[in-house]
Amino acid sequence: MVKARTWFTLFILSVGTVAATASCGSDEATGGTGGGNIITGGGSGGRAGAAGRGGSGGGSATDSLLGAPCTADAQCGDGLICIKASSTEFGEGGPSQGMCTKSCEPGGPECDALKPGAECFDFGTELAPKGYCLDSCVQTDPVELTDKCQGRSDFVCADLGDTVPMPFCVPHCRSDAECGTGLYCDKTSLLGLCTKTKPKGDPVGTPCTPGADTPTCEAVCLRTSDDGVMPVTGVCAELCSIGAECMYGSGSNPKPGGFCAGPLSSDPTVLDLGYCLANCSCTSDCSEGDLCRKWPDADSDLVTLLGAPGVCYPSVAMSTELTCGEGGAGGMGAGGASGAGGDSAGGDGPVEPVGGASGASGSGG
Repeated sequence: MVKARTWFTLFILSVGTVAATASCGSDEATGGTGGGNIITGGGSGGRAGAAGRGGSGGGSATDSLLGAPCTADAQCGDGLICIKASSTEFGEGGPSQGMCTKSCEPGGPECDALKPGAECFDFGTELAPKGYCLDSCVQTDPVELTDKCQGRSDFVCADLGDTVPMPFCVPHCRSDAECGTGLYCDKTSLLGLCTKTKPKGDPVGTPCTPGADTPTCEAVCLRTSDDGVMPVTGVCAELCSIGAECMYGSGSNPKPGGFCAGPLSSDPTVLDLGYCLANCSCTSDCSEGDLCRKWPDADSDLVTLLGAPGVCYPSVAMSTELTCGEGGAGGMGAGGASGAGGDSAGGDGPVEPVGGASGASGSGG
């Protein structure tokens, strides 16, 4: 469950230059084997069409259950319906743990009347439109987590592209377990939905080619080379909701393999769009170019939750690097303190994108 922490702000600020650089390149985070650019939500979930109208730019807390988890219409309140994980109303799949929404006419006023700032998005095709309401959000830290995307860690607050100048709360599942029996979490696009087809492709940390005609990643390919640098290089990564656990394994009770803190914008906040950083006990657990950054002692709950004392990241500024000495003892990091290693629960982790994708992300509860 996501918690708003002071250390998180420091964690992001400590990589200020790198994070800012990541937001100024072209949108080079492309889908995995399902195809599709992350902005258009291609591949697993059809497309989130352009908003029909400019709402009041809200996202303010109301009594509306728009976007809340559900298993039946009765849980959503008057005028709303429950789109289940097993549904194909959003293209080829449905939102994990269900989602309360309202059918609407693209361009109509139904969504903004339901909740200020909400918009009608077309999840159908050009010949067969299928509109449903999405809640708007503000890419800042909320006073209460439930004020932003209902506090859901299986949603992200993200800008949907040039045709939609506001961020909205978009379903993005984290594991098969969140989808239910017989369904799989497809993370090949920004719109992460539950489908009946198991995604295939290379795992997080595998080198990839952004924009390749045949995508190779199980999730997305995040560009790691700067603008104008040839050849263009990338690494397989998992998009996620900032502040939440991510990189889950399979099974009915999967454990997280990482923490979502990789910024895809220059000013990332909780519940915005980011990418998953792998767990680690020392730097040798991480991809080349990454270091194992020790969690602060004050965040022992995260160590317990993630099953590892650190996270793979390009920088250990204002923190400690866990190096792989005898007996797994952590070495001296940039923060000047020593840390103790532990059993690694993670694997390879993505590197920080330079001139890579832009966007924002979040974490829920």
